[in-house]
Amino acid sequence: MALLESLPKSVFIQVGVELGVADLAALSLTSRRLNRLVMGNSDLWLEKISADFGDRESIVEFLLDAGIDISELVETSSGLVPWKQHPCEQSDSDHEVHVDDQGNITVVETTDTALALDTESLYGMHWYRDRLARVSPLSKDDAMQYARNAESTIDQVKGMLRDGRETASIELFSEAAYRLMLVQEYFPASVECYYLWALICFMHNAFKPSLSFLDIGCNIDDSFEPIQELTKRVRLISDDVHGTNGDAPLLDQLGTGPSAHLSKALAIMFQKLDSDRDGVLNVSEIANMVRITNGLPAPRSTITQIVHAFGGSIQTKSGRRVSGWDLNSLTNFYINQSLDDPKETRADLAKFGFDPSTLNR
Repeated sequence: MALLESLPKSVFIQVGVELGVADLAALSLTSRRLNRLVMGNSDLWLEKISADFGDRESIVEFLLDAGIDISELVETSSGLVPWKQHPCEQSDSDHEVHVDDQGNITVVETTDTALALDTESLYGMHWYRDRLARVSPLSKDDAMQYARNAESTIDQVKGMLRDGRETASIELFSEAAYRLMLVQEYFPASVECYYLWALICFMHNAFKPSLSFLDIGCNIDDSFEPIQELTKRVRLISDDVHGTNGDAPLLDQLGTGPSAHLSKALAIMFQKLDSDRDGVLNVSEIANMVRITNGLPAPRSTITQIVHAFGGSIQTKSGRRVSGWDLNSLTNFYINQSLDDPKETRADLAKFGFDPSTLNR
């Protein structure tokens, strides 16, 4: 045991995270120093929360990378056990921790100064104990109620995403993602939570965070078909958008703007389409673009819809305002198309003389 006592704190935490609660309890009884290293080591218990119940911090960070910030909802939630925040009110009393063979944790006041741990050092243990209570209901009735609540919440989230598929807002995504946190609180190994977080990121065109959630979900249950299907879909689009096997990327790393290759190609394409050189693609010039890319002319009503979807009343170089697109409008059109069907963007560029792989002329 002397070897364990002499380990650096970071190494001891790595060892402790791999042990069960009952094993840690037995270890803590072998010496006073190990008792403090185990029971009074909040960093160990916080890391163990992540290992045993899912890494809430990573979930929040993946969502933030996707542009979905639920950190305030999580920090102020009454439905989640606080985590990695300073917890317990300070007390003048000292405490001793007891863990039985089943891993049940109790914290009691003590007058034995040799075993005493102040409240400051116990908050990680408190959070672990509270989290453990949520995933280990005391009765069958509690377990069934937790399961019903989780199923209802997941159905609500699916409904929100289904109804908001065309008009989804960041507020809807944030609320849906937060509700899944409430499910994961009680069911940390819920593969469906990770699938739905991945779907939310994908719907928000954030492929990298989506794949991060899918990887975790696959590690939980690699036979879950929705995970397999969404993974194939995200990787296919992500590879086409960001370029693989020598293909130039269409979009930047975040997937929110054009790559340098696409920007250069669209600037050339814009100049080619702007036949009157007034700095605006008018309705007839946009109609010409659609004819070139589709091979057939489009109805006037379709052209009008396209114009207003990405442009509007644009000022020309001479100061006259016309209905049409500027270069930014053209760029936004191809960002949206690339996120939906990157192969079509490469095919369109090929119609204007660009190599669909390198995006060079």
